[in-house]
Amino acid sequence: MPQEIEFIDGVPSFTVTQFSAVLNEVMKASFDGGVWIEGEIEGLKRPNPHAYFTIVEKAEKGKAQVNVNIWAGPLKGIQAKLRNSGIELKDGLKVRLYGRPDYYAPFGKLSLVATDIDTQFSAGDLAAKREELIRQLLEQGVDKINKRIPVPMVPLRLGIVSSSTAAGWADAQQHLLESGIGFAVSFTDVRVQGEHAVNQIVAAINGFSRRTDIDIVMVMRGGGSKGDLATFDDEAIALAISQCSHPVFTGIGHEIDTSIADIVAHTSSKTPTACAQAVIALVEEFLGDLTYSAERLRQVTENSLVRARSRIALAVERLRTRPRTALDKQTQKLALHAASVRLLDPVTTMARGWSITRDADGNVVRSTNDVKRGDTLVTLVADGSISSTVEGVN
Repeated sequence: MPQEIEFIDGVPSFTVTQFSAVLNEVMKASFDGGVWIEGEIEGLKRPNPHAYFTIVEKAEKGKAQVNVNIWAGPLKGIQAKLRNSGIELKDGLKVRLYGRPDYYAPFGKLSLVATDIDTQFSAGDLAAKREELIRQLLEQGVDKINKRIPVPMVPLRLGIVSSSTAAGWADAQQHLLESGIGFAVSFTDVRVQGEHAVNQIVAAINGFSRRTDIDIVMVMRGGGSKGDLATFDDEAIALAISQCSHPVFTGIGHEIDTSIADIVAHTSSKTPTACAQAVIALVEEFLGDLTYSAERLRQVTENSLVRARSRIALAVERLRTRPRTALDKQTQKLALHAASVRLLDPVTTMARGWSITRDADGNVVRSTNDVKRGDTLVTLVADGSISSTVEGVN
């Protein structure tokens, strides 16, 4: 039977056990239909198979908080609803929980024993936070920082950030191998969802950023629910990508997914396979340009050699024929000069009927004034000379 309640001056007096029982009875009567409480999760602990945390409301005068217990059975249903909405139960998540208040006497602790959750409330808050973060990053120009880093001409040294067990990485790796290009891959195995994922991904990106033997950092993760991919909407990952000293390529999720990591990355692809193909295309483009340049160089060299051979052949032919031609020309000129000289020879002139007359002293008689009666003259003709005496001058 229930213990009788004592009264002191009309005021009830309880033992601790009695007081605890009364509190629970009062709360049961007051919240017979249960109660919804909303706040932000803090201090989440999940010692299987239950979950414990507090939900807090921050105000100007401090904060108010309520302890929350979720037992194993209800926890499975709550987690299933969260997964279907792409949400992960974690610190910082704003929730609206349904349950009943309970005062646990052994610990003197008042808690909400939760059995349901309003996922639309949490999804709306997450979407609002995501949009606000995107707005801030775009406003600060964070999305442009990594895009300014030039991609090396031949990006062969790849820093990969992914899970070694992820199917997306396996597909991307197969594409890299089948390309036949000699990529040098440095792989960092990280968790890509759940607890510690953000810290591991940030540490991996920062580690590759400090290395000088890396051309491109590739962050990859295959498809999943919105909650699974929410890791890549974290501000810490966005800032790590923007501050990386190498171009960061992302391949996260499915065709329809765009994470904040994609927005701030140098180059984003829809899937890990597409991300690998983007890098392969860069190298193939270089190899294509190199092949074209080599072919052009071969053609130019070949044409130059053909022209050089033609010039040499022409020069050889000129060396062979020019002396003979020059000699012939000089021979012709010499013959012409000889003919001119022969024409000037008096003998040649006299052969045509001309003669030369000289006086006794050998002077050429050019005028009748050069002789007088009685002078002896010698007239040279082509075949000899004729002597005569002047008898008169007309």
